[in-house]
Amino acid sequence: MSDEAARAVIADLCRIPNPQAIDRTAFVELGGVEQFVSIRGRSTTNPVLIVCHGGPALPSLPSSWIWQRGVEDYFTVVNYDQRASGKSAADVDDEIDLSIDRYVADLVELIAWVQGELGVTRVGVLGHSWGSIIGVTLAERRPDLLWGYVGVGQVISGPENEVESFAHAVRSATADQNKDAVAELAALGDYPGAQPLTLQRIVVCRKWAQHYGGLSAHRSGSAYFTESVALSPYYSEEQRELIGAGQRATMPRVLSQLLEFDARDRTAFDVPVLLFLGRHDFTTPTAPVERWIERVTAPSKKVVWFENSAHLCMHEEPGRFVVNLVTLALPLAAVA
Repeated sequence: MSDEAARAVIADLCRIPNPQAIDRTAFVELGGVEQFVSIRGRSTTNPVLIVCHGGPALPSLPSSWIWQRGVEDYFTVVNYDQRASGKSAADVDDEIDLSIDRYVADLVELIAWVQGELGVTRVGVLGHSWGSIIGVTLAERRPDLLWGYVGVGQVISGPENEVESFAHAVRSATADQNKDAVAELAALGDYPGAQPLTLQRIVVCRKWAQHYGGLSAHRSGSAYFTESVALSPYYSEEQRELIGAGQRATMPRVLSQLLEFDARDRTAFDVPVLLFLGRHDFTTPTAPVERWIERVTAPSKKVVWFENSAHLCMHEEPGRFVVNLVTLALPLAAVA
């Protein structure tokens, strides 16, 4: 079967033909920038859950066909390609604002648009990886907009993440007697240390941390995730190329913000907080998150551990992911 035929099958699978469903796309101006928005769900009466994707500049919609269909039975799911990401990257220029505050303000504007379009008062936000920085910042600043916040692969301390990720890579490579890996990691010196934390140094650390299951548990690779965009029914070949273009434009300007992000002292929330954490995640390591959530005060808080997952628990354990959203998040929406 060709990729084109496979995409046609997946597109047919992902159709939502029932009359009560919603399946809409639009370009919406957020912060003066046109951003692509997808709205999908089995019933327009279901609560709204906005997915704030990671990367940076790695849209969630292309791979959503793997895991999202079950979620759509219970929630109206909104995906959006953040500024300079995916379909929103067609007209990226050097003047575009890529600050965390601007990303958060975009999300506030998106929620206002969704409120008007769907007639809802509050929404849930699910932030994954880089998107969890945007999501947790919004949850702290604008709890009035939310019935709940779900952090997946939550980032709390960029500096601590690098230390934990490097330690996992060294520990695993040493136990495996992988001389090449040990040599490459040793060449990084005191990591992250006082040297400039260049993209090249980060790539070496990530390469080996992920080789030893830090991205997908018990796997040395994650082709099921990285290559899923090739079969996505939501992106043409030209649009798929925009993903890479957006990452190249975004990473040099956003990476330092990701690495320097520190929310360890931001512990007071007026919105329920759920954390979905992969036990083997060393892409955004969980140790800093565990220490943080112990000190968090919120109307309710809950940590769900995905024992057979690393950074991609919605892909690695999709059934458990849906069950916990329905069991823990849906009741929050009902009382908001």
